[in-house]
Amino acid sequence: MEAKGCVKVISSERTGTRVRIVRPREIAGVVPVVPTTSPVRLEDVDFFTVPENRLLILEREGAKCFYCLAVLNAANYVIEHVVSRPDGDNSYRNVVAACRQCNNRKNSTLVDDFLRILYREGLLSLADFNARLAALARLRAGELRPRFGSNAPPE
Repeated sequence: MEAKGCVKVISSERTGTRVRIVRPREIAGVVPVVPTTSPVRLEDVDFFTVPENRLLILEREGAKCFYCLAVLNAANYVIEHVVSRPDGDNSYRNVVAACRQCNNRKNSTLVDDFLRILYREGLLSLADFNARLAALARLRAGELRPRFGSNAPPE
């Protein structure tokens, strides 16, 4: 047993041999070592190019356009960069679900300016305009987190 690493001889005495039993986790190769993987940081997840993650953004927005609040479905939504590339990234802080019309109209316009355009054109009420600006501030602050892994439901 000692040769297999299951016991360790402590001493040999007149009354017998004193041994210490070795725990399985102390024996190399008995208990498989579970590789530790570092958790995925939400900040590092690509929410633009990964199809499953795109759906999480649509869910986060409640199936409404982030800009004009139009109802979205699989046929009429896109994932839109708030800050256009190359300056913006694909993180949850920089992508939103939007209707195709807003995506095409916004182009590379600054999002604050685009929301003002929608308000001036009567597509947003004053209350909706202010709510969109507040949502934008929350998005930038990282408070509008999509449901992801252990992050469900959104905080």
